[in-house]
Amino acid sequence: MFEKRMKEIEARKAEILKEIETADEARMKDLKAEVDKLNQEQAEIRSKQDLADKLVDDPGAGKPAETEDETRAAEIKATGRMTMSTKEIRRGLAMAERSTTLATDSLAKPTATGQTINDTFTPVSSIVDQVKVIDCEGCGQWDEPYVAENPEAGTRTDGAANANASDPTFRVASIKPGIVNVTSYVSKNIEKLTPVAYAAKVQELALVALRAKIGKLIPIGDGANFFGITTAKNTKGEDIFQVLNMPVASGKGVIDEKTLRKIVMSYGGDETIGAHARLYLTKEDLMAFGDVRGSDKKAVYEITPNTDNPNTGIIKDGGLSVPYTINSNLGKLAGTAQPAASGKDLDTMLYGDPMNFELGLFGDYTVEVSKDYKFAEGLLTIMGEVMVGGNLVKHHGFLVCRLPKAAA
Repeated sequence: MFEKRMKEIEARKAEILKEIETADEARMKDLKAEVDKLNQEQAEIRSKQDLADKLVDDPGAGKPAETEDETRAAEIKATGRMTMSTKEIRRGLAMAERSTTLATDSLAKPTATGQTINDTFTPVSSIVDQVKVIDCEGCGQWDEPYVAENPEAGTRTDGAANANASDPTFRVASIKPGIVNVTSYVSKNIEKLTPVAYAAKVQELALVALRAKIGKLIPIGDGANFFGITTAKNTKGEDIFQVLNMPVASGKGVIDEKTLRKIVMSYGGDETIGAHARLYLTKEDLMAFGDVRGSDKKAVYEITPNTDNPNTGIIKDGGLSVPYTINSNLGKLAGTAQPAASGKDLDTMLYGDPMNFELGLFGDYTVEVSKDYKFAEGLLTIMGEVMVGGNLVKHHGFLVCRLPKAAA
């Protein structure tokens, strides 16, 4: 009696999955809210189904046919290995699922729906859901051409060539595949869940680890195949990002009453302010913005976290309103001592349109579960591997706030 509605929910989820690819930020918020409601309704239906199963005389009566999750659970128990399609990876990356771990005291008591596991605070920056995800399966490399310099018109005398005109300059940003390996450890008590919940939880935990790793790679890269925002280069080895040197006082980086305006106005072209841009920064720098006071001793910046996703929010400076995302992998600016003259400049906050960065998925994501490595500690080892790559695909698509090294 519940199967019809469950099929309708799954059908709607499939429609939403297709719509995500072209949805803007506002539509994505609506879709996420709808998915949350659908997931809640599914959980309620499963709870009712579970109770109904216990009331019938025949233990097997009324139970749904074996689901894909149950099949995967059997696969995990038999082989210790599970694979996910690129489509499933993209869905996991796009839906901003909360991360979950199992601590020694977090196993919930049995309820009408079986055992459940409480989530921790997410270790994943929302940047992984804000960049553009592309399917590169079957490609050895993904190349994105872009305009590095616009043509310039000029005037000429009739009968003479225009000596001042210029041609456009084109460049190519490559997205190369590289292996990202993620490893998580969970209590063996997770196996006491039902097969369906166990398979889903293994999949979710591995996705969380992958998302956390990619949340680090997107801003800083890996120094090899994965080009992060602060390491983005084209095929000629030229930087794709823009640099803004930040002010220094007494040899330390400073966030003051002019910082936000300077960042926003420095991004984009001479005629425009870059659209759809957001600020990426550490929690420490976010606090530093909040600590800035004007001559009247009042706070210069108003910070409003997003209640649905506290990893994001809005910073306001008068009429200027800038969305932000916290990312702990970035360098901290406020109060950080300048690097030595013999060292390297320190890249800190980032500002730009996240859709200017492309995250390429080159194949299926494989999950393996082992009981051997951490057996004495009562832990299961969950290891996943996936081939991914990334790069900026727009000239000066991001502005990098840099703390310059000390003068020689």
